[in-house]
Amino acid sequence: MVKALYFHIPFCSYKCPYCDFVSVVEPVVEPKEYMCLLLKELELYKDLSIKPKTLYFGGGTPSLIKPEVYEAFFEKLSGLLDTSSLEELTIECNPENYSLEDFRKLKEIGFNRVSIGVQSLREEGLKALGRLHSVEDSMRAIELAHKAGFENINIDLIYGYQGQSLKDLKGELKVLRDLPISHVSFYLLTPYEDTQFGFLYQRGLLELPDDHIIADMYELICENLENMGFMQYEVSNFALPGYECKHNMVYWTHEEFLGLGVSAWSFVERVRFGNTKNLRLYVERVSGGQKPVEYEERLEGIDLLYDYLFTALRTTRGVEREVLSELPQGLEEFFVEEGQRLRLNRRGMLLINEVLWRLRKVILLKT
Repeated sequence: MVKALYFHIPFCSYKCPYCDFVSVVEPVVEPKEYMCLLLKELELYKDLSIKPKTLYFGGGTPSLIKPEVYEAFFEKLSGLLDTSSLEELTIECNPENYSLEDFRKLKEIGFNRVSIGVQSLREEGLKALGRLHSVEDSMRAIELAHKAGFENINIDLIYGYQGQSLKDLKGELKVLRDLPISHVSFYLLTPYEDTQFGFLYQRGLLELPDDHIIADMYELICENLENMGFMQYEVSNFALPGYECKHNMVYWTHEEFLGLGVSAWSFVERVRFGNTKNLRLYVERVSGGQKPVEYEERLEGIDLLYDYLFTALRTTRGVEREVLSELPQGLEEFFVEEGQRLRLNRRGMLLINEVLWRLRKVILLKT
């Protein structure tokens, strides 16, 4: 049963230098037409059992599309799906896009969660990250969303950018303390290969904080947010009690979800599949009544186990003890045993990629 639907909205007003998601500044299709294609793509999955508890509009910049377009979209969506079980409807927003009336309209449509791309609460941080909005824009967007009646507000923040110090991070956390938010996603800046930052980093033109400072930053974030009442429930995500992102938990607990739109990924009946990253090709295929899937992998045996570990160990719920009945030597220090479950401790979460790589290596050696 598909419990979550993700809709990828690829439109952006500019391309951030750190972003490795598929986004376009000059699209080959108008937003209204693209939204119709999302519905047409959904119709291609009539054979699936779909009763979603969550909907998530991510990007790109979904807030470049006005609420009136989403209203028309939902009217048509309700004719294609049983939406009676919906619990969480999330839309990602840039700080500079929506007015108070826009946020109110989103509430009327049915959205009950907004995720605002703040990225930094320092003007110097925004400049270092190549963002064009201001801290004032972010504060205003958060306040407007709250005034419009949104209780479930997430903000995205990035740490570990060029020039950032522990003192700078402490300052951002101090500002965060007084915001009317219920969720924080705090991501470590990663210079992905296909981004502008990746290009600069590989050529030694982008200097990022060293591993020791990153470790101290992560510790500082976790401790401060905990003191503010936020519970860490995933490597990079913190929520006030009851405000964990239900949509993302579907991913991390290995439940089924369907991704629609250019570059969107899905996990259904033990198969991971991804759509083409080419917007023009996506438009052509869906317009022609074809699924735009470009990659597909059926997961079984060791691959399925590792895929589960890869997602579940990101959370503080961890995995059932029997799944990892015997921890590989040298990895015990990264885990905590709680009843019949096993999870990563804080250091293990910081080094999760290395821990997972070593786990996979041991699992493969045993087969």
